[in-house]
Amino acid sequence: MNVGKLGEQHLARVGETVTMIFEDREITNVEVRDNSGRLGNALRGLGIGVDDVVAVTMSNCPQVFEAFGAVYAIGGTALPILFVLSAEECRFILEDSGAVAVVTDAILVGKVLEATEGLEKLRHIIVVGGEDSERTLSYERLLAESSPELEMVDRAPDDVAILMYTSGTTGKPKGVMLTHENLITSAESAYMANEVTKPQITLVCLPMAHIYGVGAMNAGNFGEIPETKAILMRWYDPEECMRLIEKYKVNFFPAVPTMYSLILNHPNADAYDLSSLKDCIAGAAPLPLELRRDFMARFDCGMRQLYGLTESAGMGACLRPSQEWRDGAIGKAYPNMELAVFDEDDNPLPVRGIGEIVIRGPQVMKGYHRRPQETEETLRGGWLHTGDIGFLDEDGYLYITDRKKDIIIKGGENIMPMQIEEVVYGHPAVAEAAVIGIADPTYGEDIVAYVALKPGAEASADELLEYCRENLPTYKQPREVRILESLPKSSIGKILKRELRSQHTS
Repeated sequence: MNVGKLGEQHLARVGETVTMIFEDREITNVEVRDNSGRLGNALRGLGIGVDDVVAVTMSNCPQVFEAFGAVYAIGGTALPILFVLSAEECRFILEDSGAVAVVTDAILVGKVLEATEGLEKLRHIIVVGGEDSERTLSYERLLAESSPELEMVDRAPDDVAILMYTSGTTGKPKGVMLTHENLITSAESAYMANEVTKPQITLVCLPMAHIYGVGAMNAGNFGEIPETKAILMRWYDPEECMRLIEKYKVNFFPAVPTMYSLILNHPNADAYDLSSLKDCIAGAAPLPLELRRDFMARFDCGMRQLYGLTESAGMGACLRPSQEWRDGAIGKAYPNMELAVFDEDDNPLPVRGIGEIVIRGPQVMKGYHRRPQETEETLRGGWLHTGDIGFLDEDGYLYITDRKKDIIIKGGENIMPMQIEEVVYGHPAVAEAAVIGIADPTYGEDIVAYVALKPGAEASADELLEYCRENLPTYKQPREVRILESLPKSSIGKILKRELRSQHTS
């Protein structure tokens, strides 16, 4: 078994065909296969092999697909890292994972060099569009000197294929170990749930370092229709998105709710013909009913919702095209997966009983990297405990009512408040800090920081906002800072975020 074989099997079914269009250039499945083979041989020549961790951090491009395929083929473990992370965040992930190499691009190489300085295990930095130097290797030169013929390593179902880091309750990212079986079964489940009967022209603007993007990439290999192809965007831009939909007659669009909102409210939306859109999928964050209703009415298309976690390889529940929409519901369990709702003692609840959503199936992770206690707690009883609260109706539709965790979901990205609070606490005038998520019509949620100043200290809200801009990546910067005399606390001194949320909305 090897998830990399999905690409070979797809090529055998449909033959050589244009599988991807990137910046208006057509790319065939044979080109992707051959370049993956060349990179795989180059990695082997560098002494990289079975179980070695290879990070991939760059904006969307064909080389991301090639790099994943190469790492899978040599039996290594792929480590996707979002390109928007700071050097410090990248360094933690690279060090915690034990990565031996990074594949990046010329845009990000400066940040990668900073993040990897002094890391003993990190031996190679391979740069797309870069040059050979004391610390870097040219991606293009490695491919030019390597053969496309690569023998793929056979892996056990339980061998780790991807190590993907996600925010945890402690504020430090946790490495989710996803196996070859996890990725293959989740891709098959996603493809089955999409009920594909006609050629899909898919717009791919989701970051390939997110489980949503990885899942879409793998699911495409189950297709059997040669005319199916992906229109790949380097990163999301709403107007470019509309241009590509019009030019290539895109009919399948997986995205996050924020992306749909930015198109719906774009001043130039009427200038583009989006009538080809048929099936839109919203995931990674809650889909507001008004957004769904308005988007479908304006562009005359369908829109479905899905729910999943990195820990379940993106799988959980979705609405299939053949299933009826129910307001407030996500949909039903993916094929080959079970959903249940448990009470606080891990006992199953009856229909419409509200409790913690749990998931079971071959898509569920092997565990957290180097975190056995958290793995045992999260996978206790053979079920993945999601930390999300909801219920199942009489027909198996899932409804999510709340989240146990304080994670903020902004534009489909999980943001841990503690990471922002640590930065705010670094300001010399701040005595207390608490970060909460508030409802936002564009991003789903946005960020507000509450602070109390040290006695005698002075700082304005604008000054604190500027401090955050200087010390946080753009997507983690608070929209607003509010200064209070003191933050509300429990009897044991714990800051009560629920009161801050109540105060913000009152």
